[in-house]
Amino acid sequence: MLRDYSRIDTTPGAVGENAMFSPPAGFDGDTKAYWAWLKGNEQELRFMAHSFTGPYRCLTLTVVGPYAEAFQKAFAKVCDQRERDIAAFKRANTK
Repeated sequence: MLRDYSRIDTTPGAVGENAMFSPPAGFDGDTKAYWAWLKGNEQELRFMAHSFTGPYRCLTLTVVGPYAEAFQKAFAKVCDQRERDIAAFKRANTK
């Protein structure tokens, strides 16, 4: 199943296609608590990063909800790591 990663809702308890990074209803943790919760969705986050850094790059990303900034920072870290991994792979395979 393909997901639409162009819009992410971080509102606790949100439902629907864009709520894959929304914590459960009643979640009221701070940024660190959200990051800890997000760690449980790391595989999905890495797959999303592939969509933003690979050949089929998504050009826009809209993040809404109370954890929008926290999500964007976490996602940027994952994308940066993916770019470093790609560069290291290319270096290792061009020698």
